[in-house]
Amino acid sequence: MKSTKLTMIATAAMAFSLFTSAALSLPASAAAKTSADFTDLAGSDAALKAKIDAMIAAGIFEGVSDNTFGITQNMTRAQFAKVATLIYNITVDPAVKVSSFSDVNANDAANGWAIPYIEAAKKAGLIDGVTDTTFVPGDSVTTAQLDTVLLKGLGKKISMTGSPWYADAVKQATELGIHPISKSGDQPANRADLVLSSYTAQQVFGDQTRISITKTQASSSDNKKVQVTFNKKVDVSKATLTLKNGSTVVPTTTEWASDGQSVTLTATLALAAGDYTVTLGGLDASTVQTTTGSFSVTAPSAGNISINGTYTLASVLDSGLTDAATGSNGLVNKITAEDPTLSKLAKEIEIKVTSASGDPIAIPGVVQSVHSSDSSIAKVGLTSDHHAYVLGNKPGTADISVLVQIGNGEAKQLHVTVTVKNDAITAKEIKAGQTSIDKTVMTVTGGVYSFNAYSAMDLTITDNYGITYKTADIKGYNFALGTLFITNDIKGNAAVGAVGTVSIDPDGTVRVTGNVTSFELTAVTSTGEKVTSYVTLN
Repeated sequence: MKSTKLTMIATAAMAFSLFTSAALSLPASAAAKTSADFTDLAGSDAALKAKIDAMIAAGIFEGVSDNTFGITQNMTRAQFAKVATLIYNITVDPAVKVSSFSDVNANDAANGWAIPYIEAAKKAGLIDGVTDTTFVPGDSVTTAQLDTVLLKGLGKKISMTGSPWYADAVKQATELGIHPISKSGDQPANRADLVLSSYTAQQVFGDQTRISITKTQASSSDNKKVQVTFNKKVDVSKATLTLKNGSTVVPTTTEWASDGQSVTLTATLALAAGDYTVTLGGLDASTVQTTTGSFSVTAPSAGNISINGTYTLASVLDSGLTDAATGSNGLVNKITAEDPTLSKLAKEIEIKVTSASGDPIAIPGVVQSVHSSDSSIAKVGLTSDHHAYVLGNKPGTADISVLVQIGNGEAKQLHVTVTVKNDAITAKEIKAGQTSIDKTVMTVTGGVYSFNAYSAMDLTITDNYGITYKTADIKGYNFALGTLFITNDIKGNAAVGAVGTVSIDPDGTVRVTGNVTSFELTAVTSTGEKVTSYVTLN
């Protein structure tokens, strides 16, 4: 032999499943055996028998004779090669009858049966020969050699530079419950050791190959988000995730990472202080090991609390602007436009919280009450999730006082001056997220193609008061923004005949009739700012 240890090569990665296939199972008569059929197991404890039965049923073990299991016999290298390949589900070709080792041949009554297993174990890098040309299939295996092969199959890295060489292997195997109890690394391993160690290794391997939630935590930068990490790629088309605060389900949206091993859950509202769980569902139960993760959200310890920003608003009530919010043609209604907690014309009074070191702290809604010194100038409102908003009524200034409380800490009164101006709302900037539009976003009815210009162009407008509106908001508040759509350069197929028509409804619906292959669609603000998208129907 080269040395007292087996020569083994670690595989870089082994993508195995938990149980062996039936391709190399025992014949039906043998596979039907149980521990009760072997006389030398009569005095064994129930736990050992149960594990033997499981391994026999899986086709991994069989007796040394029809009625003898050989429980106390030392394990041979040939026997170990078979077990190692089967517990890690390494592909074994039963048609292989010729060994790459000179001392293993099909005519050997004791070990010839093991050729397919020895060759598969060698190919997988689990066990090599003791020399380049010999395997010594009948030699006994020590517990350290047993540990090393089983650890390699689990993808563990083992140091062999210690004294003795197997110190690290025994240590790791002991921690995993694989090392035979009360045996040193240089002692021979018998078939009882092989059963117990390989059974445990297979369970560990199964845990590694099944999906588990390995980490759940609230985002440190966004108090609505939760990051969930898995030990391996998840089938994102089937997986479901449920976030709960105690027993209450928290509605969320999911955004999977491209590798399928992590996902971000985003709640509709900021996460309040409390204990949370995330539960994985939707997958085959046999492929999942750990289905839940937990984390806690605590009220932050604030070093400083203040109101963020300055507040200048347009006079939208007294000026009569909201009278144009008719609720027709895609516009919001007057009730919505005049409610500070619903209107896009209002601004949230943002509460800025920093730690003692000056770092920003993400917090849920903490406003307990909000008051305006003159509601005829600035109208305020408080949402159910404790966010405060202010809406301009008529020109002037008003002091807005806000009572905030973080967790169980003391309530603090904050103040900010709001200035309401008579300057009309105008679009300061307009952008189009889509400058190319095709038939995939259109519907067709009676030969007429139609689409909504606001959403198809993916418009964003920022007004002169710093408020940003997107797509549906632009349409809803167009009574204030005054956005128009125009078409240019309408083209058709000359071979078909006259060019068709393009019309635009008051709610931004674009309708294309007849022979039209392309045209330019331009959104123009009341200040002359414009963006154009190129529309094709080819």
